[in-house]
Amino acid sequence: MSNASKLDADASEGARIEDLTRRVGYNEPPVPFDLDADGAHVVRVVRDDERIERINLESWQAIPLRSRGSATLHDPTHFVDYVGRLGDGRTTVWGNEDASSFTAVFNDHQGPAAAGWRDHTAVLQLQDDPEWNAFAKRSGQYMSQIDFAEFLQDYAPSIIQPDSASLLEVSMNFKAHRRAEFESAVDLDTGDVSFQYTEQTTAKTAPKAGTVEVPREFVISLSPFLGMPPVPVTARLRFDVHKDGLRIGFRLVRPDLVRRDAFAAIRGTLAAGLATAGIPVLLGAAPRPVSPQQ
Repeated sequence: MSNASKLDADASEGARIEDLTRRVGYNEPPVPFDLDADGAHVVRVVRDDERIERINLESWQAIPLRSRGSATLHDPTHFVDYVGRLGDGRTTVWGNEDASSFTAVFNDHQGPAAAGWRDHTAVLQLQDDPEWNAFAKRSGQYMSQIDFAEFLQDYAPSIIQPDSASLLEVSMNFKAHRRAEFESAVDLDTGDVSFQYTEQTTAKTAPKAGTVEVPREFVISLSPFLGMPPVPVTARLRFDVHKDGLRIGFRLVRPDLVRRDAFAAIRGTLAAGLATAGIPVLLGAAPRPVSPQQ
């Protein structure tokens, strides 16, 4: 056998031995490499293509390795109880007025050398009160006499000034004279508005005249957010007299300020409830979770 042939045979034999050695290695149990000192991860090298395989065994454990996830609540008292039970020195609360929400981040950064994952949260999502939505939807819109009268009847318990009985009487007058022709609206010395109308009776051809007096504005007891104590909200009446008849509406006075004050009051309630736990309530958007790829 020539030297070249012998070298080729030795190389082939060496490759075969190496391959057999690798195959034997496949039957060896993987050696755990503890990344997080918790025994939940196994890292091994898959030899056929030399890739690294990472197996997460956390789901097989009795409890998670750390707290994470999110909860959504709608009552400030429940939010304070929940955050107070799970919060600690790393917890912060963020109030976002545009989103009508407060977000607690339980594992926030505690300091320059104490980073947190920021992926364990609780959200207080404030809900609009149905009565508030009803008045906000109608604000700035004109209604027919019948629609206006029925709207006042439906929400009479929310009207506090003038008393609901007086305003309900006004609405009934509008209903009674729905076929009347309203000719003008004049300001009275009291600040109220008086509508003069004429209507034809069925028994006579002579017109019948009369007056319907309504207040210039009224006050409603409303809460911007469901479950919160109501506050007084002023509404100004608006009128439009034209050939098609009388149209009536109202406009809420600065509802944005009412919502802002209500949000500030809720923030104060949360701050007072979480003060003993040393958890701050800040204004702004809550920080996003930390990504391991960053």
